[in-house]
Amino acid sequence: MARIVKGRSLVAVISRRAALGGLLTLPALSRARATALRDPSWPSALVMGTGQPGGDYTIFGPAWGTLATQASGVSMVYQASGGATSDILLIEQNAAQLGMTTLSIASQAWSGSASWTGGANLRGFRALFPMYVSTVQIIAPHNKALIRAADLQGAVIGVGPQGSSAASILPRALAALGIVPAGFRAGGYIEQINQMSAGDLTACAFVGATPVPAIVSAARLAGFNLIGFNDQQAALMIKAVPGLMAAIIPQNSLPGQSAAVATIGTGNIAIGRADLPAGLVSALTLAAMKHRAALDRVIPGNGLIQPAQLLEGDSQIMLHEGAVQALQSLGITVPDRLTKS
Repeated sequence: MARIVKGRSLVAVISRRAALGGLLTLPALSRARATALRDPSWPSALVMGTGQPGGDYTIFGPAWGTLATQASGVSMVYQASGGATSDILLIEQNAAQLGMTTLSIASQAWSGSASWTGGANLRGFRALFPMYVSTVQIIAPHNKALIRAADLQGAVIGVGPQGSSAASILPRALAALGIVPAGFRAGGYIEQINQMSAGDLTACAFVGATPVPAIVSAARLAGFNLIGFNDQQAALMIKAVPGLMAAIIPQNSLPGQSAAVATIGTGNIAIGRADLPAGLVSALTLAAMKHRAALDRVIPGNGLIQPAQLLEGDSQIMLHEGAVQALQSLGITVPDRLTKS
């Protein structure tokens, strides 16, 4: 039932049939001995925040964690979390030592500019390495007259778990367009897809790798519209929310997607507590950087962010000393402004 639209579009129809495909699978990884014995001064285990089922952090996190354990000898304990904001808060509280977040959320934390920070500058975390780009993916039932961003005026929008990127980014981004939904609701990805199908939510707006796993599940049940933004709208949102960038969801990125859709996105980064040992963080970072091809297969179709995208521009998020050592050992230049607290 996919509707074919030439060129880029602000809406695409995603069919149910095309979603009946394979599931994302973790590539087979060696169980050989760790490449370096655990330093006795390192902790025996670390807790990593991994988001909630239906999101991409639950896939990427354990993939990185497996590589990290092999490289360091340190065990990983995975803790479900709300996502990008929750992982920062868990690290600040030392309830987790590792996590994942987006550049836009990290910027809010560093500056204390969002309500979820309580007005405090949250700087107990450091960036470790760049991951991949997340896009804003807004879906609505195909039998509803929601095909443009303006149609979200007065809508009830599901934004994924409390603590996710969407829950923090979307209200500010849409406000920059003068779009005032009737409300934003937080909840589990799969739960909110079901609520949308039942008519309890008008639309769902998630921020994640393309495709968000829960959207794949939705397309197995029924078709839906994928809503995007025009260039002017994207520019306004990027100006309003630091860390955002223009993005394209190419045709067929999502199951049965009938046309490319212009949207906005943000980069993802791995993060860790600032007080983790430098040698340990170096091992964890190198484990990811040396196996980028394997990690790219875990989140297919998104492409990993090149280090320059994290290190250049106006980002002020500091890198961990151990991450700096790891990146420099790979011949990557790290600006001084990102190495001093």
